[in-house]
Amino acid sequence: PILREIERAKSATAVVQTVRRCLDAQWDPRWGAEALYSIAKRSTARTRKEWAADAGVQKLADKLRKVVRDRESLTSLGKEGVDVLLVALDGLRRMGFQEADDQKEALDRATLLLVADKWDHPVKSLARLFWLLPKGSPGDFSCLLPAQLRARAADLDGPDVALLVATMRRGEEAKNGGASRGEAAALLAKVLARLRSPGLFAANLSATDLVELAEGLRALDAQDEAALRPLGQEILRRRGELTPDESHRVHAAYQAMKLPLPQVWTQPGAATKRSGAELVTTQAFAPQEGHEKKRRGNHDIERVSPPRVVRDYKMMSY
Repeated sequence: PILREIERAKSATAVVQTVRRCLDAQWDPRWGAEALYSIAKRSTARTRKEWAADAGVQKLADKLRKVVRDRESLTSLGKEGVDVLLVALDGLRRMGFQEADDQKEALDRATLLLVADKWDHPVKSLARLFWLLPKGSPGDFSCLLPAQLRARAADLDGPDVALLVATMRRGEEAKNGGASRGEAAALLAKVLARLRSPGLFAANLSATDLVELAEGLRALDAQDEAALRPLGQEILRRRGELTPDESHRVHAAYQAMKLPLPQVWTQPGAATKRSGAELVTTQAFAPQEGHEKKRRGNHDIERVSPPRVVRDYKMMSY
């Protein structure tokens, strides 16, 4: 129940309230790891620092640091233990409680556990490990990760794709990423193919995540319009969530990729293309302001009609 409550929380404040209520009496590393990760993901850069100074969040981080250090702390969870370990490491890293060097021993342990299980874990754990490993980390087994991720690219969701792009961008900027250039190019091709899939952005991705994903693709010199268009369309649908700085950054990224953001929608009009032995004609319409589906909020609630006044006294007696 606590884990479901955390997953359904709409804000970092709601997660912190759950942590304060349950930390001492109902502690479990599974919901503890998810709570710290959720606080990080539901915060901005500024509020993340403020939450990191909160006494309750610091107490949660202390408990998770002990879990991460203790080799036996998660053995009772079986195979799930390594997945929980990676979530805990992710939350500690994002909140600034640990750096990559602090997590080296735990990451080596997680890698060995995944290899021992023949990588038979959710692809999210593999993507998370790929992101957590220090840049340029050779590792005896970490070099196998890109091939595993390519083989399971169809299972990646939006946050997984964002993690992979961020990691490849980091490796490109450092010029010494864990994956070779050939492996990175092959993995990027799989990521771009996944970006073309409908419904990819239905997962929990913030507007900031979308902007950083676009900037990462720009840094990786992605020029695949079929992959860039769905991402750009999602960004435009959620443009009201962007700060002025984020709006400027994402427009600059798309301009650099030679696809101005306003042009991500298919040009209005009819188009004909060959599909096998047939010619298929499609019609595209220009999106109009006010026609998009509105998100229901606190101020978008259907009001009940006022009570009817009955003047017929005979009817009132029924």
